[in-house]
Amino acid sequence: MKLGITGNTFGRFGENRYQKMAEIGFRYTDFDLAGTDSAWYTADEDTLCRLVKAEKQLCADAGVTINQVHGPWRWPPQDNTPEDRAERMEKMKHSIRVTAMLGCKNWVIHPIMPFGIDDLDTGKAKETWDLNVTFMRELLSCAKEYDLVICFENMPMVRFSLATPTDILRFVNEMNDEHFQVCLDTGHVNVFPSLTLGGAVRELGSTIRVMHVHDNDGKADRHQLPYIGTADWEDFGRALHEIGYDGVFSYETSPWGSMPDPVYEAACRMMVTMAETITMER
Repeated sequence: MKLGITGNTFGRFGENRYQKMAEIGFRYTDFDLAGTDSAWYTADEDTLCRLVKAEKQLCADAGVTINQVHGPWRWPPQDNTPEDRAERMEKMKHSIRVTAMLGCKNWVIHPIMPFGIDDLDTGKAKETWDLNVTFMRELLSCAKEYDLVICFENMPMVRFSLATPTDILRFVNEMNDEHFQVCLDTGHVNVFPSLTLGGAVRELGSTIRVMHVHDNDGKADRHQLPYIGTADWEDFGRALHEIGYDGVFSYETSPWGSMPDPVYEAACRMMVTMAETITMER
């Protein structure tokens, strides 16, 4: 299986980040455009084009492909008012354009949360659904112009109405377009006591376009390495084979940042072995 990892994992290596990534065994990366205060959003057009050109060259030199881009996300959510959502829409569309400029086809985003993360308790689930349909249909139109696939991510908020794989699958079916698929986040699944990673894979099936792979203690979204938490990785790997998943196994986690470089690199190599073990390809 193809192995990928969030680019932030190798950020400490500066301009050598993609070279180090490839040397260790990762040929695909998840590029971070979540923070909208960065130069990727604030730079003028000439500077943006230079940023894109430089990033693509670094990837090309290392033989690394940007397989997915994480679109805008902010915490706490700021989707309450029409003005909030219009501002977010502007940033989202800009992110789509930058994703296309980077030569990437998969753009990962979260649902909007206009009534917060506890809308199941406040009777606002229907309004959340309707506002997301309107918002995502506009984004879908933009994504199709650039021939990108929106990858809608499941969430770790247990009282939010668009969180579980079942919720996300129902929404993807509502959108009913090949340009609107799923980003399966394993850690987000694992915070729900009644769910399993293998079950989520089997339920979502061919709608899984990309992944965010990480573990936790079953209580909070901690972005830990596999086998550190409570997820059943053996069944997860088995389920991937059952559905014939041929995409990238992409981590959204890193070794501990306090590690010195030689130890950190060894831990990254261990992550390759972990992925091979999970996908039963050793």
